[in-house]
Amino acid sequence: MGFKKIAAFFLLISTTALAQVTDPVLMRVNGKEVRRSEFEYAFNKNNSNLAGEGQTVEEYLPMYVDFKLKVAEAEALKLDTLSSLKEEYARDRSLMAENYLVDTCFINDEAYKIYAKDSATIGCDGFVEVAHIVFLAKQNAPSADIQLAKARIDSAYVMLNEGKTFEDIAQHFKIPAQAIRSFEIIRSQVYPEFEQVAYSLADGSYSAPFESPAGYHIVKRISSRPFGSFAEYKPNIIKMLEQQNIREKARIKRGADLAREFGGNITPKEALALEDSLLESKYPEFGNLMREYYEGLLFFEVSTREVWNKVAEDEAGLVKFFKKNKKDYKFETPRFRGAVVQANSQENLDNMKSILNGQSHDNYKAAIEANLPKDSARTVRVEIGVFAIGDNAFVDKMVFGQGDGGKLRRGFVVVDTIGKVIEKPETYKDVKGLVTADYQKYLEEKWLKSLRKKYKVKIDKDVLKTVNNHD
Repeated sequence: MGFKKIAAFFLLISTTALAQVTDPVLMRVNGKEVRRSEFEYAFNKNNSNLAGEGQTVEEYLPMYVDFKLKVAEAEALKLDTLSSLKEEYARDRSLMAENYLVDTCFINDEAYKIYAKDSATIGCDGFVEVAHIVFLAKQNAPSADIQLAKARIDSAYVMLNEGKTFEDIAQHFKIPAQAIRSFEIIRSQVYPEFEQVAYSLADGSYSAPFESPAGYHIVKRISSRPFGSFAEYKPNIIKMLEQQNIREKARIKRGADLAREFGGNITPKEALALEDSLLESKYPEFGNLMREYYEGLLFFEVSTREVWNKVAEDEAGLVKFFKKNKKDYKFETPRFRGAVVQANSQENLDNMKSILNGQSHDNYKAAIEANLPKDSARTVRVEIGVFAIGDNAFVDKMVFGQGDGGKLRRGFVVVDTIGKVIEKPETYKDVKGLVTADYQKYLEEKWLKSLRKKYKVKIDKDVLKTVNNHD
């Protein structure tokens, strides 16, 4: 047996032995052990998402058992062997394991080095937002150009003192608007003459004219802000470092450290692979997360097959369920079952009504598709449904005599309704949302009842009493 296998074997043996002492079995579902810590993880996580006091252990227990029964059924159906599910699990586990296989302290240290350097460069004065008016005149420019620039800046200063704004001055001297837009500066980023003036001003004030190697300026200091905290800049610094492949460097360092921890007889790459294989046993939070994710995939897959898809595809079942429970479905107020037709002419409206007349409500859509071209939306619009008062303004006015009616679509000039008022649901489609939900609940309960008969569940009540109540 190689060193890697020996190390993994002894680590797993010691971890398992410790778990048996400190983490007793709470229940067995189809013979599969569920330890107290596993139940506590699920219970505490689910209750943390609930407002108020949440659930008690006793209230949560049946829901958890039902979840485990569905997982057991998924495994019995060998859904865990599906290549699509295995690939999804492997891909997402790799992403979730990443932080355990890189040296995050190394990444944070590198980020802080950049922050500290930038902080020192920017200094305690921080950032200053300024706007300025400048008339360019390099020092070696002709004397006439220099004198013109100086005259213009002096004139601008007089205008400012008379109450004019930077925008007024820009318009007067035909300066482009973008040239007077504000921008932030830091120390050592601009000409020393510009920096000295900008940092000496109070927020909201402007300077007298001054000269720099670029020409003549007036600066307005708009605001200032200190260099922020590491926490503020860290996300952007990390993003920049990741673009520079910092995670691969951190992975290499983590591999080297692990190789030393494992005795130094394996390569960093082998050490990372070994660590990856031990993550669930070494880090309970990761083990809990991956078990939850794995079982969640199975739960979703088996529930989709056994209930959700059946509801979506079982038209006959919905019809039968509605007929059997028809008395449970009522309207508080009458409904209009039919269509609202808008058109750009009376002729097109009448044509649509002739298409729908004599058709069942269920066949409206098929009749429209069979008799109208695809570009008919420009000439006629049909809204099909079961409408209560308040659902559609046209129906409210034209069928129930309430309100002022709706607003026609642009380009449409006429509207009418076709259908009938019903006092109670006549088919399941009249209350499709409610019937679908109830039918799904019915199938779910029927399925769970069969699972409870199929799989044995044994709960240790003494251990249950110690949930969240042990040293």
